[in-house]
Amino acid sequence: MITKLLTTTLLFFFLFTFSQQKDSISIYNKIEVVSSKKELTIHEVVSNFKNNNFRKEKINHIYKKLGNKNWWFNIPVKKSNEDYYLTLSSSYISYGKLYLNNSDSITALHQISYFKEFPYKFFFYRHPTWVIPANSFKNTEAVLNIKNGGSRTRLEFHLETKNQFLKRTQLEYIQFGLFLAFLTSMIIILLYFSILKKEYSVLFYAVYILCMIIEFLAGKGLGIQFIWSDYSFVTKNIRSLSQTIAVFCMGYFYMKFYTFSKREVLSKNIFKWGTYLTIPLIILYIYKYFAGGMMNLYIYVWVILKIIILIWFINHIYLVRKKRIPSYLIFAFALPIISLILSQGINPKNTDSNWWIYGTANIFYIALVIEILCFTRYIFSSVIKSQKKYTQLKKISDELKYNFQNKTIEIQQNERNKLLSNVHDSFGGYLEALKLRLLQKSENTPEKVQEILDSFYNEYRYLLNSLYSPKINSENFIDNLIEFCDKINKVSNNVIKPHFSFKNTEISQHKCVHLYRILSELITNAIKYSKATEIHVSLYQKNNIILEVVDNGIGFNINNEKLNSYGLKNIKARIEEMKGTLEINSTKNHGSSFVIKIPKNEEN
Repeated sequence: MITKLLTTTLLFFFLFTFSQQKDSISIYNKIEVVSSKKELTIHEVVSNFKNNNFRKEKINHIYKKLGNKNWWFNIPVKKSNEDYYLTLSSSYISYGKLYLNNSDSITALHQISYFKEFPYKFFFYRHPTWVIPANSFKNTEAVLNIKNGGSRTRLEFHLETKNQFLKRTQLEYIQFGLFLAFLTSMIIILLYFSILKKEYSVLFYAVYILCMIIEFLAGKGLGIQFIWSDYSFVTKNIRSLSQTIAVFCMGYFYMKFYTFSKREVLSKNIFKWGTYLTIPLIILYIYKYFAGGMMNLYIYVWVILKIIILIWFINHIYLVRKKRIPSYLIFAFALPIISLILSQGINPKNTDSNWWIYGTANIFYIALVIEILCFTRYIFSSVIKSQKKYTQLKKISDELKYNFQNKTIEIQQNERNKLLSNVHDSFGGYLEALKLRLLQKSENTPEKVQEILDSFYNEYRYLLNSLYSPKINSENFIDNLIEFCDKINKVSNNVIKPHFSFKNTEISQHKCVHLYRILSELITNAIKYSKATEIHVSLYQKNNIILEVVDNGIGFNINNEKLNSYGLKNIKARIEEMKGTLEINSTKNHGSSFVIKIPKNEEN
């Protein structure tokens, strides 16, 4: 979308550039120009022009510094049956007055004096324009007197018929309208986007564009013509003030919208310090509004703003090298600065092609359009990318949450089934035997009932010990293993013989819990299924942490037994999680051995 907008904008520029026609009446090669520090009357000037007493100058270039002189331009006007329109394309002329000289008399037209009789009060165009009425004289000379101090003045003259004048101004205003419509639409889009996406730092970029609209209105004389008239404070300060506010908004946008790492605090502070430095400048303008004075404030303000912009440009280069922002933002940031320097340095000739004269006068605004499009693209892509990442992370989070819930439910169900199986296997038989003994009537019934209840109690204690889960860490790991073996020995006829040579070794709590549960599971299986009378448990370390459980039970055939029962599956899962190995050796009537090797590293 941004590329299409850029293409359309440049297309409009070229169309309007080439549609600007040269005056049908060429006047530059006929204008006589003189300057004088003295105050001369119009009659003295006309007499000196007539007698060639002046040292005449030529207007070769569009821009010229007039200095503190009076400048007189003698412009020949041919006989015509329709009015001529003489325009000086400069919105800020301190003084201008046109005289019509013919063989019989000298007629003075409207006088323009800065802030007193500004152009728009008498004319309907943004630049000083004088209407030279149709006459019956053979020839007339228009003598224009200009004063404009030492500033750089645009000396672009147009001598046109009414139709030519209206056509040129119409094309200008259409172009200006399109440019302003573009900037206004960008503001609306950014405002809507920032509120919709809750990226409120983008609002400052929208205000920056608004400041550029004000600067454009001031630079082209449209503000004086249509908005703030000849209000002295605004006319003298609006451009530098709007640029100061624009720098403040841009700095705040950089500071809040760009992403900075912890190591890039200085880069962020560079934007912060530059932004805060503009606040005293804005306060000075407020003071000037109420107290007056400080006529040259704008000069110092522009120097400070140029320094800030230069430092920010270097900071942008640094951020691009760190891949915090895309490289095209350097181009976008630098383009208006370069165009402003070029517009101040390039002085086209009045004989140059129309597109060159028109382009140099508008190069800054063309660059501004490109900058806004690039930064808007960056804003959209950054926010959309962030939203996309957020959506992806949320999706992953939801999947993990769903899988975790399912896994939890699965574990709970398996544990319930295991507990149910243990209760059924352990207590079901005792309850059935107790029922039968109670129904039988014999002399040894009380003794048998007591025997069954004792076994029932031992099985109950054994089950509790198996299910108990202590708080285990590397400091109490061995103590908990010994305590577990002692408890099992007290409630069973089996003899568990622990051999733990595992000291001065730091292992994670995660591994401690896994090894404790593996040992509990293997001892439980040996007691319940192998009919072992001795169970040897060893824990030691060499290159790995090694856990061995060996019993003298009935054993089993590894190839025929169902080794994928819940208990063994659980043991294998724990060993796999610790990146360990399991080795099983067993034969019928010769016992079983389980050897588990776990890496000592603490990555798991």
